[in-house]
Amino acid sequence: MRQTLEAMWFEGILDCQVNGKEWRTSGTAASGESVVYTCEAEQKFSFGRVKVKKGSIQREGVHCTDLDRFLEELVLNHLKGAHVSAFIHELQETLAKDSQCRAALPLSIPAEDRHYDALESHMTDGHLYHPSYKSRLGFSLQDNLAYGPEFNADVALNWIAVRKELAQTAVSGGYTCEALLEQHLTGEDRQQFRQTLLAKTGSHDIGSYILIPVHPWQWEHALESIFARQLMDGDMVYLGAASCSYRAQQSIRSLSSRMNAKAPYIKLALSITNTSSTRILAQHTTQNAPLISDWLDQLVREDELLQQEQFAILKEIMGLSFRYEQLPAIQYGRAYGTLGAIWRENVSVHLNAGETAWPLNALMLVQRNGVPFVQEAIQRYGVQEWGEALVRTLTLPIVHLLYAHGIALETHAQNIILVLEKELPKRIIIKDLHDGVRYVPDQLLHPERAPKLHPEPETHRKFNRYSFIYADDVSEVRDYTYDAFFFICMTDIALSLEPFGLSEESFWQLCARVILDYQRQHPEYAERYDMFDLFAADALIEEMTKRRLYGDGELYFRKASNPLKRAKDMLEQKGESL
Repeated sequence: MRQTLEAMWFEGILDCQVNGKEWRTSGTAASGESVVYTCEAEQKFSFGRVKVKKGSIQREGVHCTDLDRFLEELVLNHLKGAHVSAFIHELQETLAKDSQCRAALPLSIPAEDRHYDALESHMTDGHLYHPSYKSRLGFSLQDNLAYGPEFNADVALNWIAVRKELAQTAVSGGYTCEALLEQHLTGEDRQQFRQTLLAKTGSHDIGSYILIPVHPWQWEHALESIFARQLMDGDMVYLGAASCSYRAQQSIRSLSSRMNAKAPYIKLALSITNTSSTRILAQHTTQNAPLISDWLDQLVREDELLQQEQFAILKEIMGLSFRYEQLPAIQYGRAYGTLGAIWRENVSVHLNAGETAWPLNALMLVQRNGVPFVQEAIQRYGVQEWGEALVRTLTLPIVHLLYAHGIALETHAQNIILVLEKELPKRIIIKDLHDGVRYVPDQLLHPERAPKLHPEPETHRKFNRYSFIYADDVSEVRDYTYDAFFFICMTDIALSLEPFGLSEESFWQLCARVILDYQRQHPEYAERYDMFDLFAADALIEEMTKRRLYGDGELYFRKASNPLKRAKDMLEQKGESL
């Protein structure tokens, strides 16, 4: 209820009357009469985000804990939108699955789990802005128990063989498909697959097929029926489960091997809806993944500042996909994006002795015992020193990519891996690149080096019109950085550090100071500081809740007060700016 109110007030969906810390909004009861909800809330320095105090929501002066009544009166009876019922369903599913997950939480994260792969299973809070942060539409509670990362269950991948002419493969330079498969399949697995192929098709020739892993839920609930014709014809053969077991990462459809600690992670198509999207893997994104990774990796290796900061990316080194364009139109619509996989580098191959890695959203995690996960690290150094190290570590490479290279990445906290040494932030690694990059091609530092990407089919925008790489205007690139990095990621961090004594104003001044210092030290990019203006008065922010309510028929964005500009003004008053 808190996140729903926060998002709908911020996006202007619900009316709001503010009297000091008391915020109120009106809904519509079943009788048609107006009903008043109040709570204790405040508008934060950070983009004007709204935060509601826990346990303060009241209906007509009485403490309110009834989500169904809350949704009926503030959404169902009160709002007009094409997807109101679907939005309510997402919130009800979020409540059910989040409650199920929280019931299984340990009081605190064990010491042996304070490393990246294990921590991914402890990231229970999901998206701190999005109300339907754990909807997982398509999963029953039994599915959630079997495949939700919070339960840390063993997941066995199923494998299918697809005739080579019906599959598309892309592999990063220096790798081979065969070598990458070997990290996940034993000799016994291969022998079993050959026997299965022989029994089902009469052929020994497994080499005429491409092996593609599939999530067990995806096989049962989608692929087995969608590709019934191909399975009958022998163009696709179900091979069964391999012997390796996996653990789900917080994105649910990315899995890490429990038997080979350095094996690449595998990201799979999963036809469930969570937060803003259906978690399919479009064909062009699987094929672009290695191209984008190789390009960015070369860029990082040749960049003096990024090397100095030890910035890295988790390369996506192989993409596999079914060739949907060969399907009849009636099957294409059902099949699109349902069968594919991306191999992503394991974080361990990037870590040096003495370093440890956390998912960045671990910084916002409060354990079941009420102790913030980061408390020990912050107390060790003090919030000022720790916060300064964190802000510089995060901000410098992101603004350098934007200013120097004209590239924005989808750097929300789930896509950033924080590398620490002795619990002090040291550097970052970015992941999820295949559709999380945005740039204007002719505004790149080296346009001639940009990869020639597989174009998205016209139908793709119907599935997700927010997913694109080439921007028409530099403002779209800047706003991608504003939205994912500053509005979501850095705001969540600012709010999590506030209880330790670092005010929002101080946090954003640290951010502004990093950017201003960069601009002083790199006058050669002066024109680009205006082009990608991070100190504009307003920032354009995607309205994610409107999108869930009203659909993707149009794009929903709103202007929000930019805390970087306000922080810069504060620094100027202190005589610290340019």
